[in-house]
Amino acid sequence: MSQSISPFADLLSYFPKAELPLTIQYSDHHQFSKANDDLPDPLLQQFIFPNLDFEVDEFSEFLPCLQFESVKGIHTLVLWTARLMRYSFYLINFDEQGRFLHLQEIAGFYTEDDQLINKMAHIDVTGHIYILEGTLDDSHHEVNPVHTKKWMLEFLPDGNLRKSEVNLEL
Repeated sequence: MSQSISPFADLLSYFPKAELPLTIQYSDHHQFSKANDDLPDPLLQQFIFPNLDFEVDEFSEFLPCLQFESVKGIHTLVLWTARLMRYSFYLINFDEQGRFLHLQEIAGFYTEDDQLINKMAHIDVTGHIYILEGTLDDSHHEVNPVHTKKWMLEFLPDGNLRKSEVNLEL
């Protein structure tokens, strides 16, 4: 007698387990697209689309990247999304039953107010996420240090994240 897999377990199977520490930045989606299969539409419809902070349209693309252990009883997934002029890595937390808990953009490349923004995340062995966001200069090759921001995300026991600013010494 074969057991059927739950839809949430099926979702998790698309996100390979990763060891900490790790860094996520704009160009990483290339390696994930080579190694990981696309999420089937029914899983996107059930677990991803209802929890996004943007509207999905015909230009939207999604790619499962990885999962890692954050808080006991919490499943932490990283999903890459592509939209018109915005490429992002989102961290999504679910409880053990597959109930959505939290969504946070942690890395990406996009335009905002005529600025090119590059955001990267470093997740250390304790699970703290350090995010560095900078605007690119006019040549689009160097980050402008004057407009660089840094903050830290910390996992709370309930699966939510606490954001705190980090002083950046340049």
